[in-house]
Amino acid sequence: MVRFTLSCRGRGSNMRMEFSGDDAVWEIDEAVRETLGCDGFILRNGYSLLDPGLNVGDSISEGDTVEVIPDPEAYFTEMSL
Repeated sequence: MVRFTLSCRGRGSNMRMEFSGDDAVWEIDEAVRETLGCDGFILRNGYSLLDPGLNVGDSISEGDTVEVIPDPEAYFTEMSL
């Protein structure tokens, strides 16, 4: 199991999360959508953007802080509609 903190500065919230190292990063995306009700975001760990296709254990270490950041491409796509 990998335990980490999910930080959403835009909403001023932090959550402790726990995923199996074999889970895919996209499962974190789904949890963020369900819990925070937001779309159009990317996940960042340190200086790296997390690839939804990789495993949690390959992308996140125990105790890391993963940030939820608004996706600028999604923002500009919504603005052009």
